[in-house]
Amino acid sequence: MAMVTEPADVERRATAGRWVLRGVGVLAVMTVWAFLVGATLLLTGSGGTAVSTVVAVTAMMVALVPTWFLLRAAPSRGWFMALAATVLVAVGFNLGGLGGPSLARMTSVGASLPVATGAQLLTVSSVENTLCLQECSQVSYLYAVHDSGTARADVGTELLARGWEALGDGAYCRDRFGVRLTDTADPAIDDPPAPPPGMELLSVATSRCGES
Repeated sequence: MAMVTEPADVERRATAGRWVLRGVGVLAVMTVWAFLVGATLLLTGSGGTAVSTVVAVTAMMVALVPTWFLLRAAPSRGWFMALAATVLVAVGFNLGGLGGPSLARMTSVGASLPVATGAQLLTVSSVENTLCLQECSQVSYLYAVHDSGTARADVGTELLARGWEALGDGAYCRDRFGVRLTDTADPAIDDPPAPPPGMELLSVATSRCGES
């Protein structure tokens, strides 16, 4: 005798299949949107700061709109939406920390840094890499100063007064931007010029905090 499938069983299987497709759709929306937000932050050099984290989280929350349309008919849609929002916030938080600032932003930070009294700028060197695959974008300023120890102390004191945090060994950090002070030419500077007679070198390198 041929078995006849009950209409109710068919309907349940069809309903389950539709919800599986909706679930896949939600994951696809989140994945594609996360890729777009992350790529935008990396390619524009807007990542690696506290502001970029806020922007990334806000941008990721936009994905709740298509998620709502996919889940609006779910019996427990409130719980599903809360879970989706939590996931999007977590993804946005992580995306905001990816990559690093652009060369233009690094140059802007470097231009606003204090300069030791009597310092003479010898050269400026820059490296741009917003993806931070090996190193982040960096701008290095090489100065000639009368006394490198005094110059480092004076610049460090001024940085602290402006809200920078001392990390030790001439490194400072603020809002994920980093500054490193050394009495030798930074390795990023090719063929660094010698200081004038009677003067010493002071290198000021700006990069993402932790890279400098």
